[in-house]
Amino acid sequence: MKLQNNFLIERFVITVNGEAYAFGLNQVLYVRYLEDIESASILMEVQLTDTASGILSKLTGLESVFIEIFDGARAKIGGFFTIYNIQDRVNDGVTSKATLMLCTPDFINNAAMKISRKFGDGGGKKIHEIVVNDILQNIMGTVVPVDKENIEPTLNKYSFVSPFWCPFTIISWLAGKSIAARGSSSSASAGYAFFQNRRGYNFKSYDSFTKDPVTKRIIVNNLVGELKEDDELDVLSVKKMRVVSNVDVLKGLNIGSYASNVMTVDLYDMKFTETKFDINKYYEDVPRLNKSPKPLYFKDFSKDTAPTRIMSKIVDTALFSKGTHTEGITKQLSQSALREKLFYNKIVEVEFIGYFDLTVGDVVQLDVYKGREQEPDAQNSGKYVISRVDRTFFSSNDTMGTKLTLTTDSPGT
Repeated sequence: MKLQNNFLIERFVITVNGEAYAFGLNQVLYVRYLEDIESASILMEVQLTDTASGILSKLTGLESVFIEIFDGARAKIGGFFTIYNIQDRVNDGVTSKATLMLCTPDFINNAAMKISRKFGDGGGKKIHEIVVNDILQNIMGTVVPVDKENIEPTLNKYSFVSPFWCPFTIISWLAGKSIAARGSSSSASAGYAFFQNRRGYNFKSYDSFTKDPVTKRIIVNNLVGELKEDDELDVLSVKKMRVVSNVDVLKGLNIGSYASNVMTVDLYDMKFTETKFDINKYYEDVPRLNKSPKPLYFKDFSKDTAPTRIMSKIVDTALFSKGTHTEGITKQLSQSALREKLFYNKIVEVEFIGYFDLTVGDVVQLDVYKGREQEPDAQNSGKYVISRVDRTFFSSNDTMGTKLTLTTDSPGT
């Protein structure tokens, strides 16, 4: 597959006081498009030029923007956005320039809403139903796609009162308490990710990424002639990658990633529970992207190792409907933060030109070669999840570059 050097800004329209103004490609100096697995909104940053008395001088904020950008294979990014900030205004009497910061309309609505009401009347409601039906559709009235395949059903029902929280704050809070319906065994971990990508909203467990199919194979330092013709549509070849963060043992010690105690008090029956966390047992039980053996340095942390962190949590199992959770729910909830930390065990970046098809949340196979002999680099290869997409266009070079941030919870094999 040849990388797409070409792209097309097909539509760029700003609506001011009900009147639409179209901008041409020659007026677009800079575009940056961002997706992040930790963000409920796609963000964009755009620098435009216009005449001194043009529409840029009339912008005040909260105007609607519609953008459509295609790559050479007609994969599209863009949609409806709202101007939330205007920076770097320049007007020399002949021309004007400004940088527009854009987010989705839902992101603006979220910041303006404070919700005080009960959710899960009548014995509780499945958490994913609260997220989709009650919050995104009924309260926010979102027009962002909420497709069934991007919403993972939860096992547990919940009932609670929101204390004047914003909608996305509620969803983030619920994400840490959600247990996947298909992962209801004792090895299941609490912890969901809520994010927006080019396909719409996603609400899915960290465990679910380990079961998702690989959408693309990315090869770094590719051997000449290594690719077969019938592989071309499934393979993306890049020249280099950067390891942003590898295993940080000191950080792991500080946050209790290897040996810790979690002490919980259940407000329902005032029961005190102490859960000892052992990375050796947890690593074997938790679903992982790569089925590699556990790292050798784990042997330094046994069940008899003194905890490097002691955490306390308050839970209320009365908020969960009976029969909708596993017996180990206290343990699962207490380890939700550690599951999320494991998800970011290793972070790498790759860059290439164009190609809009890949999006945040996709699972890719990274195959890295090293040295003159182009030997496989097993330590850096393996399955990764795309956790961030950063696309940038400068009019000076007439190409749109793509930087992918990839994360994995385990080394390759």
